[in-house]
Amino acid sequence: MIVCMIIALSFVAKAQTSCDYNSSDITFNIGTPGILPSNSLTTYLLVDHATGIITKISSTQSFTGISQSKQYDIYAYSYVNDNTVTGLTVGGTLTNVSAACGDFSKPLLVNICVPPSNAGVCDYTTTSFTLKTVTSPPAGATTEYILTDLNGVILQKSVTPSFTGLTGTQSYNVYAVSYTGSISNLSIGSNYSTITGACYDLSNAFPVKVCVCQPTCLGVTLTKVK
Repeated sequence: MIVCMIIALSFVAKAQTSCDYNSSDITFNIGTPGILPSNSLTTYLLVDHATGIITKISSTQSFTGISQSKQYDIYAYSYVNDNTVTGLTVGGTLTNVSAACGDFSKPLLVNICVPPSNAGVCDYTTTSFTLKTVTSPPAGATTEYILTDLNGVILQKSVTPSFTGLTGTQSYNVYAVSYTGSISNLSIGSNYSTITGACYDLSNAFPVKVCVCQPTCLGVTLTKVK
């Protein structure tokens, strides 16, 4: 079993393929709770679709400060406020949330594309770049690196954190994927959020903006000088 295979990335020098939201702050409509006892509360949860981990909790139908572009499930959780609710914490898993009297809504699946914090800055102006890992890949596991667009579609994959053949001005996300055994959907053209396997882990997204200058052809007149 692989435990805590999160791999952080830094510079060396988000299935759905459209974005429902293009912001780190969102407002949604998941409906209104039915008739509840007077001492009931309703809380809204933003849950990582791939892992089931709670990333945000709100008392209103909105979330702020979302930092990663990926697919999420939004739940409304209504429960009687009798001090029996447990597991309702950021970083916990949805399956651990329980109460003596509580119920979840059906999930609302959303694809959130958070603009890179460095959206106006070019990290690289070349057709290739290399990142480095802050922590070593887990022993005994296979680690691959993937380059995705902001919708999560895998554009390139590599056994090293290097990517080549880039053109134009584009924003990307880079992920490290570590796994043992078989893994599915780790292929170019797939969405990273559809990756599955018996034992795997995915790093946080690392945003990169590449600005490759396009050559401009200028007419030149040559004159023979005697």
